[in-house]
Amino acid sequence: MNRREFAKKALLASTAAAFPAGSGISAINGKASTENNLQPGFERLFNGKDLTNFVDVNTSEETWYVEDGLLKCTGWPIGVMRTEKQYQNFILDVEWRFMEEGGNSGMFILANPEPHEDNPFPRGVEVQMLDPAWAEIHNRPIEYVHGHLFPVMGLEGTIADNPSEVVRGRSYALENRMKPAFEWNRYILVCTDGVIKLSVNGKFVNGITSTKRKKGYICPEAEGAEIHFRKIDIMELPDGVIQSEQIAPLAD
Repeated sequence: MNRREFAKKALLASTAAAFPAGSGISAINGKASTENNLQPGFERLFNGKDLTNFVDVNTSEETWYVEDGLLKCTGWPIGVMRTEKQYQNFILDVEWRFMEEGGNSGMFILANPEPHEDNPFPRGVEVQMLDPAWAEIHNRPIEYVHGHLFPVMGLEGTIADNPSEVVRGRSYALENRMKPAFEWNRYILVCTDGVIKLSVNGKFVNGITSTKRKKGYICPEAEGAEIHFRKIDIMELPDGVIQSEQIAPLAD
């Protein structure tokens, strides 16, 4: 397959993922969706059976488990697991829901393999997942829960598409498309050479650019609330030009 054919297939697959014929977000009795068909060009990071492709970092054996085809996270202890390998350019398709109002979680990308110093989270870019009720419960502005993108643990060199006036350095989603607890949300994340775009439930609404970090691990987060995932699919895209200092440290 030549580069033109590959690029065409990647574009078709990403378009199909972002704007599917059906929502692909329905479920029966909370079990894995029968509509969750694998899009062309994608691979399953979460295979629906076990934790293959992931490594626990600083949570516990009880934090992450698979039941009824769903990846479930208790939220405790606070920390992350990570992918076995690093990713540079990719499309990530994730379906998730909170099982309690006010839930807080997220996913780190381009991340280090270990927590930063005395913190439970690695250096990288966070893709925020918050239940809409979180803002009211914590008396915070509603924009927090729409899908913030932001650097964490001292990552430098990020440029927000939509600079937040609420929290400096964060990029906020232009539209509130988040669904409440117990309902499925779908994030599609496109990352190419540090340029990150986020689609929330069918529309691209946020973005951020990482100039100093362009490759790293993907780390689902446990942050004190029960969260379920029924799809974590990924399409790897061709590598771009990258410097060694733009790559996260490798795991030991």
